[in-house]
Amino acid sequence: MSITISNGGLHEHSLESYLTPGKLHINEPFNVVILQEGSALGWDGNRESLFKNTISNYVRKIREAGGEPVLYMTPAYVKPHELANEDMTDRLNRIYTETANEHDLLVIPVGLAFAEAYKKKNDIKLHKDFDGTHPSLLGSILASCTVYASIFGNPIGNQYNYFGKICKEDLDFIQTIAFETVKKYVSS
Repeated sequence: MSITISNGGLHEHSLESYLTPGKLHINEPFNVVILQEGSALGWDGNRESLFKNTISNYVRKIREAGGEPVLYMTPAYVKPHELANEDMTDRLNRIYTETANEHDLLVIPVGLAFAEAYKKKNDIKLHKDFDGTHPSLLGSILASCTVYASIFGNPIGNQYNYFGKICKEDLDFIQTIAFETVKKYVSS
């Protein structure tokens, strides 16, 4: 299940209502709750303290409800977005890693996987051309493979290709990037 507020921040969610069994047509409490702030965290200096305070609050509530919170590190913006810059990935990495270390949380390093894929194949299209913020189909598959690698293990060899829309070469590349990025992040 995914709960989003279009253009909203993580702090704007009514977390308690999501965690209450019987709400949202879910009878059992969640085992894992993945928390993601918008990528604006990577350029808006005012969001960092709000994000860290929100995570502190949410971590306590999620654990009290019997779940384990996990952080989803978003990818940086790319051109044509006017706020795209080369430091955004490093900033997002720092904020998510510091916050995770403070609360003993798992981080899903999607942003690092995007950066690594672009570094190894600069012509790959992981973002939508029209805005440079939202993921393309390949970006969505890379993100999902990174989530899988972070929580379950090696995604390499999974045959899912979105109804034949992703060629084997791209799928192999994406799965390898996701797995290697998670291994590197966890060992650092």
